[in-house]
Amino acid sequence: MSMEPGTLDLRSVTFRAGDRVLVDDVSISVRKGEMVALLGPNGAGKSSLLRTIYRINRPSSGSVFVDGEDAWRQPTEWVARNVGAVLQDMPAEFPLTVRDVVAMGRSAHKRLLEADTAHDHALIAAGLELLGLTAMQERAFRTLSGGERQRVLVARALVQQPRLLVLDEPTNHLDIHHQLQLLRFMRGLGTTVVAALHDLNLAAMFCDRLCVLDHGRLVAAGTPDTVLTPALLKRVYRIDATIGRHPETGTVWVMPSAAPPIGANGVDHN
Repeated sequence: MSMEPGTLDLRSVTFRAGDRVLVDDVSISVRKGEMVALLGPNGAGKSSLLRTIYRINRPSSGSVFVDGEDAWRQPTEWVARNVGAVLQDMPAEFPLTVRDVVAMGRSAHKRLLEADTAHDHALIAAGLELLGLTAMQERAFRTLSGGERQRVLVARALVQQPRLLVLDEPTNHLDIHHQLQLLRFMRGLGTTVVAALHDLNLAAMFCDRLCVLDHGRLVAAGTPDTVLTPALLKRVYRIDATIGRHPETGTVWVMPSAAPPIGANGVDHN
């Protein structure tokens, strides 16, 4: 099947772990160059769904199409060349330097033991520079902080030059400066990005569309304006919130209300 590079099409994807349904009949289509956020509370199925795209969780039913090709019918090398990922359980104890880890992103494009080319070196240097890692490129990866490791793994995924980036909480461990810097950079890449995010306001600010999962099911999908409503936030996140507009960008802005009062016995009576 021929399709524009950088597209993703999830067709009725279900994933079960034993008798638990973690992803329940989810269908999502992502166009080339779109940045799409997966939202939902803890346990909603975001990470499980991303892992079906990256060929870790084989769907119990349904299909995952990347560029019109069934990803689960392609060789591992094909997926490694076309899909880049930063997942929550990526190894953290590489016995390598920062530069070595970033350079691993080029391995999908090379034969066994093939030396790096000038093009490879240029991409690695650019990845280090873009993520602010040049000065620490000779440091051992295992000595880095959580936020520094996250930036290294994102740089590795970018150096891979995939058509589709799959990111599970890419802003995890990052301070607000680096969160904004990373998402601005992702937004300007032109690469198709599907990212699980917890921060609703960052998702609204940077993403074209939001897909909300709850108990494994897709319960809302669309632009931030159409998805982030008080009714949805109350139903999915169990919070009361006011929806406004960011004063500079005009994007939807979620302002949670204060927590309801707790009774003397610790029970919420509302």
